[in-house]
Amino acid sequence: MAILSYTSLYSSWRVIKSFYIKWCICLFLLLTAQFVLAEGSKEVTANGGYRAYLFSSTLANASFPFPTLGTMKVYVKVGETINVGSSAQGLGGGTINFRAPDGSTYTSGPSTTVGLMASRSQELAGPLPNTGGYTPFTLTVQSGQEGVWEIDFVSPNTTSGATPNPVPANSDWVQSVGQYVNAFDVTVRNSSAQSLTGRVFTNVFSGILGAFNIGFNGIFNILTNDGYQYTMNNNGQAGDGFTFFVNNKGFRTSSGAPSYQSVNATSGNVQDPRAPDTQSDITHKIFFNTPAADLPASAATPGNTTTWLLTAPVAATVGAVSFIGMEGTVGKAGTSPLGANFTFNSTSNGTYTIGIDVNKNGVFTDAIDRTLTGSFSPGANQVYWDGLDGQGNKVPGGNLATYAANASLAITAGEVHFPFFDVERNVNGIILTRTNGIYAPDDTVYWNDSSITIVGTPPNPITNLTGLSSSVNGHKWGTATTDPTDDADFGNNKSIDTWSYIKGGVTASTLTFQLQEADLQTLSLVPVAGCAGQPVTYTIAVKNNGPNDVTGAPFRFNFTADVTNVVVTSAATSGASAVSAGAITATAYNAGLSLANGAVLTFTITGRIAQSATGSINVSASIMRPADVTDPDATNPDAAPPTDPVIECNSAPSGTGCNNIITTQTIYSVAPNVGPNQTVFEYATPTITAANSGTWTQAAHDPFAATITTPATGTTTITGLNAIGVYHFINTNINGCADTVVLNVIVPDMDIPNIFTPNNDGKNDLFKIKDLESYPGSQLIIFNRWGNEVYRADNYLNNWNGGNLAEGTYYYLLNRREHSGAITPIKGWVFLKRTK
Repeated sequence: MAILSYTSLYSSWRVIKSFYIKWCICLFLLLTAQFVLAEGSKEVTANGGYRAYLFSSTLANASFPFPTLGTMKVYVKVGETINVGSSAQGLGGGTINFRAPDGSTYTSGPSTTVGLMASRSQELAGPLPNTGGYTPFTLTVQSGQEGVWEIDFVSPNTTSGATPNPVPANSDWVQSVGQYVNAFDVTVRNSSAQSLTGRVFTNVFSGILGAFNIGFNGIFNILTNDGYQYTMNNNGQAGDGFTFFVNNKGFRTSSGAPSYQSVNATSGNVQDPRAPDTQSDITHKIFFNTPAADLPASAATPGNTTTWLLTAPVAATVGAVSFIGMEGTVGKAGTSPLGANFTFNSTSNGTYTIGIDVNKNGVFTDAIDRTLTGSFSPGANQVYWDGLDGQGNKVPGGNLATYAANASLAITAGEVHFPFFDVERNVNGIILTRTNGIYAPDDTVYWNDSSITIVGTPPNPITNLTGLSSSVNGHKWGTATTDPTDDADFGNNKSIDTWSYIKGGVTASTLTFQLQEADLQTLSLVPVAGCAGQPVTYTIAVKNNGPNDVTGAPFRFNFTADVTNVVVTSAATSGASAVSAGAITATAYNAGLSLANGAVLTFTITGRIAQSATGSINVSASIMRPADVTDPDATNPDAAPPTDPVIECNSAPSGTGCNNIITTQTIYSVAPNVGPNQTVFEYATPTITAANSGTWTQAAHDPFAATITTPATGTTTITGLNAIGVYHFINTNINGCADTVVLNVIVPDMDIPNIFTPNNDGKNDLFKIKDLESYPGSQLIIFNRWGNEVYRADNYLNNWNGGNLAEGTYYYLLNRREHSGAITPIKGWVFLKRTK
């Protein structure tokens, strides 16, 4: 066994002691370091320059077009603790409000101690138990509250306040009683009291420096929705009050596409960064540190919604390129003024070039060919083509009008735009560096300020669309000044965009499509009508004047409820045609027509006019184009498929009127009414009467002819009923409507009474022989009981009233004259009674 000397032992002990001391120091530094982590104004002021006070207000102005109450967002997990502090806590209305993903709300209240960050030293130290730290207001995340919390750092006065004094970023400060928060902090600690970074972000940063001639050096970390990350160094940007945020489009065109231009005002078509993302408009997230590696891909947010967070960068893709008529038909479109949309899906922004080979020679760049260019956004995109060629003329349709288009789609990834509002001067330019993805790190930036009215010093170049290193020229504008009130420079009251992206590949697709046009026409609508209660017939002819065949062209015949029992038939007059889905309702007939170019189809529609109808009936017949087929004089060029032939007919650009619709008025009259049929005796002379009369005639098929005394009058007598049988008399009006009365002629049934009472009571005062009128010229002789003749009538007309004869029994002799001229004597008696 070796024996160590004292010297050796002492030497060994010194080594151990030195190691122990170093280990303790390292451990102390490590333990101390975990408490000085913070997220908020401490990071924003860490790079020198001047302090940008956080604007916290509900009022918008040119510098702050999208105000918030100093809203920050933080991702936290269950069991973690949120530690917050603000220089405005307890001063005036200054407080801190919270909204949890589950809808719970909290506040730090008016305390002047808990949550108060009172000095620069406390800002640097962070929350207790950090040495020298502030007393934080804390909340521990409960079950169901994991996700993104929203935190408002409310200023002492959210509606007014004087501009704060300029303060260097690393100097102490005094909180003003205004719309600003000098300092703020959000520190997340886990259950082991370790501080976590990369959790806090905002959608929009609004700040004020207090003067126009000092610079802001804040450095931020940008996270895009497609997983790319950037660092953005404001690098001395000088604007007293200013706002910036990060999105995927910058300022938009009227159609919502990226304009890739700055705006000559402090307002422009831009997605509100406070609003939720849409499929195509995305506000990227501004972090105060590098986003934490353990952030989820998405998380719950207040309002029962979710938001995206950290994802691995994904290569941008574009696909599903299609040609769709503007009314929805794939591969087919109507000629101008309809046109079509080229549609495709993209995961990112990009630019498109679409060439249409109008002359069909396989080249897409001839003068007559049409070229469409522009930019597109994430999600579903469509590019409208108006159906015109490169020289402004309509590209023709027809059954053989098949064309080709070449779509070249250049995509980008990780696209970020930095709209800066009211930044008077930016003499150093921002430094923007993408830190992940292909070719990272990359500090290339782009801009286009050609629309800005030049005041002061503009960028050089004014437009940069090819890309420049932001480390060399990060979009500089304006000139340094010693005057703190000098706002007269290039960015004053302007909205200036700087952007960057990864250039992706180009996808090319060749599409074929057809253009369709058909001049559809209602050739004729001919009514044949009589009277109420009578049949009516409509004959309608329609034609396709081409040049395209059509399928499913809507045909409609409109009538009133006065037409009933409608029956429709059709027949091809010329060319190929077919009718489908025919349906009759109470007031219309609808069907779909397939008509070849030049085809004519004829409808025959019959019905009956209601007996109660009077005067006239309005009817119309129309044929309407199918979707994505242009009718030259009847096309409403909106995006909706056609549904109303009148709207199609009268729309611009063709103007009012077309050949697709015919409307006519059917004039009819009230039908004659001849009343009930009659039974009459042979040789009688009956009277017939017709209301709403026309002319009387006898039916041609009657076996015996009679005589109509006055055929052209409503009331007439009939003679010549000299044979037993049925006679038909027809009254016909000028519309050809008719009604028939039947006279049933029977043998007379002569009946001679044996009593009559001529006492002037109006009853039985005459000696009437039934049916005597059938035997004109008959003689009546009356005798008394002694055989004396007391009355004689050689042509008795049933008019003997007894004269002055006394009451009593009398005897008659009726010499009935037959129609042959022979006399038939008939004898009998009759009692003449005077008393009542």
